[in-house]
Amino acid sequence: MRPLDLDELEAPEEVEVLEPEEDFEQFLLPVIHEMREDIAALTREHGRAYMRNRSKLWEMDNMLIQIKTQVEASEESALHPAEPPRGEADERVSELCEKAEREAREVAKMAEMLVGLVRRIEESEAS
Repeated sequence: MRPLDLDELEAPEEVEVLEPEEDFEQFLLPVIHEMREDIAALTREHGRAYMRNRSKLWEMDNMLIQIKTQVEASEESALHPAEPPRGEADERVSELCEKAEREAREVAKMAEMLVGLVRRIEESEAS
């Protein structure tokens, strides 16, 4: 390798030196604005992701509550087989059955009376 000759070296290019304010406005402000927009976008996305995760957690929690309720109901029915319902419905059914029986007895009496009447008519026509 040969030694460098100072005459062969090119003179460095002159670079325009800007004032600090011009440098800031021309180069740094646009970068700062872009960074702020990026930070705002990332913050919004972070909030959305948090809400999506929170929503999924709520859904899973509700599903677990439903499953727990179903399991408890199944356990309860397995441990205590269902007894016929008591209360107003039973009372109403009993009342309706009694009423139907009364009406059936009345219809039977009316039928007996009609049969008797028909027999008397037949006897009176026969005589």
